[in-house]
Amino acid sequence: MCVKTASCHSCPYELSPAAYEPLPGWVDNLNGPTGLMIGCGKGVIRSVLVDMKNKSELIPVDYAINGLIVIPYEFNKGKRPEEVPVYNITNAEHRKKAIGDIIEMSKRVNEEYPLDAGLWYPDPCLTTNKYYHKFNTILFHWLPAYFIDFLLLIFGQKRFMVRVHQKIATGLEVLQFFTLNPWCFKSERYASLWTSLTPKDKEIFNMNMDPVHTEEEYMISCAKGGRLYMLKEKPENQARARIHLKLMYVLDRVCKTFIVYYFFKYLLKWTGVLDMLENIF
Repeated sequence: MCVKTASCHSCPYELSPAAYEPLPGWVDNLNGPTGLMIGCGKGVIRSVLVDMKNKSELIPVDYAINGLIVIPYEFNKGKRPEEVPVYNITNAEHRKKAIGDIIEMSKRVNEEYPLDAGLWYPDPCLTTNKYYHKFNTILFHWLPAYFIDFLLLIFGQKRFMVRVHQKIATGLEVLQFFTLNPWCFKSERYASLWTSLTPKDKEIFNMNMDPVHTEEEYMISCAKGGRLYMLKEKPENQARARIHLKLMYVLDRVCKTFIVYYFFKYLLKWTGVLDMLENIF
């Protein structure tokens, strides 16, 4: 979603689940960070192009909507200025976190509030190398997708994995422009709107840049909202999801150990080092 008018700019990478209205964590689509969070949490997305040092540009959707309501009100309240003022609807500078910190926080939240029946353990590769990312998507996205669809075809079931990964590839291609490049949106003018509101208006149009909730509390709210409103997963299944996550973790580590072992064994045999070691010992 991109909103650009004469008086405000809203970056498509900013909007994230609601902080308070209509309900904490409420979301109605898989665009932007919500789709990325669910895709990684399900173990479907195995590689993402992202610069961990860049600061995140996330703002709850209810804050953005309240801002879009308040801006024209303030703009038309008094004498119009000669130049049209520009409001960047984004998070306050002092509240922005590095994407790496947000991802580490998301991992902790995902362990505590995992999604039901994930395809694999949620541990995606995060890189800025496009070639390495391409290699990972071929190996961990497309090959498993075609293999699963092949099995579904054999058993007479409806195929869906290739179609899912086509949508994921399109979404990641759009997001990578925002995750690889640093962004600097000054939001002082937008933040000043909050101080100009009356106490009654503040109760109705909450856009406070210093909410009482911490970032981790908001991430927990987003995780619960994604499970409930998008995936329709029941809260009472949380214990079962944690057990499933632990099993996926063990399976992930076992498979990676075997892959690394046989890869190096083949490499040593191909280079002749293995034969040399066998002759020595």
